[in-house]
Amino acid sequence: MRYTGRMLGLGLRKGRPFAFYRLSSRSFPRRRAELRGDGVVVINLTETSNPYVSYTAVKLAGDYAVIGNGTHTTFVAQSLEWESPKKALIHVLDAMDYERDSLNTPRIAGIIERGSGDGFLGFAGRDHLWVKRVELEEGRAFFTATYNVEGIETLGLEFEDEDELAERALGLDFPHPVLAIGVFDAGDGFRIGIKNKN
Repeated sequence: MRYTGRMLGLGLRKGRPFAFYRLSSRSFPRRRAELRGDGVVVINLTETSNPYVSYTAVKLAGDYAVIGNGTHTTFVAQSLEWESPKKALIHVLDAMDYERDSLNTPRIAGIIERGSGDGFLGFAGRDHLWVKRVELEEGRAFFTATYNVEGIETLGLEFEDEDELAERALGLDFPHPVLAIGVFDAGDGFRIGIKNKN
């Protein structure tokens, strides 16, 4: 099985957009996701000086939900107050670039909008920077990841609510799962589900 590290996907379920974030980790498996106000934070439970292992993974911003694997998540959400999703991702990912850790971990981010059939995915690695609009499809997720995924791939994903979305994302066939978060446009607003392995 290929190791994907941090992974996020976007799709449609019952005609409404959804997103998921999945954390796999070999180095820092003792982490948890917790709901905090209008978002979700990933909290590291192992003592370390690494500044990248705790961060905001989901941030709601009006009709938008932003998903990412680092502090850039919040900055993208703030940028949506005056910029389009595409420009917000381009500007923030270009400015912050990849993480300066031992693995040069890429930054990934996604945006979905309530009532919209389009989503956006972005990637900032050591050698590549891209932002793409994705035409979402029913029952499928378009995903990218920090490792071993070239650009954007797809997978089938069926669920009934945000909690099952998080559970299904955590159960995807990739090694070293730690936690997953599901975000679903329930019609009256975004709902968030969280599944921690431990």
